[in-house]
Amino acid sequence: MNIVIICAGGNGERMQTKENKIFLKINGKPIIYYTLKTLSEYEKIDSIIVTTGEEYVIRLKKIISQNNIKKVSSVENAYGTRQESSYHVIEKLKNMNPPKESFVIIHNAVNPFVRHSELDECLDAAHKYGASLLGFQASDTVKMINDNYFIDYTPNRNVVWIAQTPQIIRFDIAVKAFEHAFKMGFIATDDSTLVEAIHGKVKFVECSRENFKITYPQDMELAKQIHLRRMKEKNIWFA
Repeated sequence: MNIVIICAGGNGERMQTKENKIFLKINGKPIIYYTLKTLSEYEKIDSIIVTTGEEYVIRLKKIISQNNIKKVSSVENAYGTRQESSYHVIEKLKNMNPPKESFVIIHNAVNPFVRHSELDECLDAAHKYGASLLGFQASDTVKMINDNYFIDYTPNRNVVWIAQTPQIIRFDIAVKAFEHAFKMGFIATDDSTLVEAIHGKVKFVECSRENFKITYPQDMELAKQIHLRRMKEKNIWFA
């Protein structure tokens, strides 16, 4: 069983908007529509759970209903952090006793351009290694700095990769990782780090740079261009 958790609780601070950026429109449709449509049309997904701010639940449910989005089993209130939101969903799922070989697929609501072929590769890697994520190699030189903003060291760019989503974790590993983090008071910026913290293996799977997290105002223009080009190529954006 493959269960998606879509994290849609972020605010629009870096996007410089007062509303949740999932509602910003790409060529007439909100970002969250594309994300939901892509994942709901992926045949290997059984169920989708979305976490978002309490004030956005009704609006999000309306988008799901009006666009006939399949497989969304619930829209849950988000907590203070993405990690807390996912943790509470995982605990809820644990109490429902999902099948032994189940996987959680944790995805950013504002990564709308992941392809089904990339999901295939990421899911295959998760089955083999227990956990996986999509991402791509850093194109710029990365500098590690100290507290005073002086350069500490420069890592080899060839081994620096940019993490994206989805991040796929076998359910039993996800339970251990999130519960361990909760007990230790450990907060991470992505889910794979929690698996690393319990010494689990995580396989990095390369994806297109089009599978990126829409974060800043300039990202919206790029997103519009990607969507238009994909529609012209295949009349579908997620194959």
